[in-house]
Amino acid sequence: MVKRYAVIGNPIEHSLSPAMHNAAFKELGVDATYDALEVKELGKAYPILKKKYAGINVTIPHKVGILDYVDEKEMAVDLIGAANCVSFSDAARAYNTDVTGAIDALKTQVPKLKKKRVLVLGAGGAARAIVYGCVLEGAEVTLHNRTTEKAAELAKDVKSKLSKDVAIAQEIVLDGFDVLVNSTSVGMSPDSNKTPVTSPIPSNAKGRLVIMDIVYNPLETRLLKDAHSVGCKTINGMELFVLQGAESLRVWGYDPPVEVMRETVLKELRKK
Repeated sequence: MVKRYAVIGNPIEHSLSPAMHNAAFKELGVDATYDALEVKELGKAYPILKKKYAGINVTIPHKVGILDYVDEKEMAVDLIGAANCVSFSDAARAYNTDVTGAIDALKTQVPKLKKKRVLVLGAGGAARAIVYGCVLEGAEVTLHNRTTEKAAELAKDVKSKLSKDVAIAQEIVLDGFDVLVNSTSVGMSPDSNKTPVTSPIPSNAKGRLVIMDIVYNPLETRLLKDAHSVGCKTINGMELFVLQGAESLRVWGYDPPVEVMRETVLKELRKK
């Protein structure tokens, strides 16, 4: 019997998840399929999803709303207040694989995050996953957001749930940090000439500063180009996307063929 999986969202037509997961299933030789479903009204769609699918990924705008329907939640979901993966095995259980994906991506260049000084740009859903993940790893996190109040809300949330401090930066100053993560959409196509870091990356950042951008279209954003120009190590958004997808497969009981998934996403991005 074919097992069915899907990603739900609105809009959803540009999702790379079906190509990535179907390539993974083919590589694994399992009888499973993965669809992209545009869901406008989650309440109407949920009973059908639960009946027809073994698991789903969840994207904008349903990452918070899905929590009203599931039976169980993992710790990361409770911390962040959002889920991007659901397993319909015995019970409907919600996960946030963005946390694992972000940390696994960071660890490709920073194997030990404990006591590393991390500056996160943004305070939205992606930032929440990255901030909580880094704090749980023992990193010293600072947050900068265009709206300081929103950054302060996230810092307060972390303090109340984990009793850990997250500092707030009024300006983007890279000196003193080991890692910079852009969790905003600044630099995304078609505005690929923009960067969230308007001042030059200091030349002494070479070998010291690791820069990660969650944007994966274009694959090398203006921020990453600037980082390369001064010799910084970089992590592109594709890595986070692939690794959170790999964690979803683990949730559903598969051993993810990460390299095949990475190659598939890269191939799809080159078509754009």
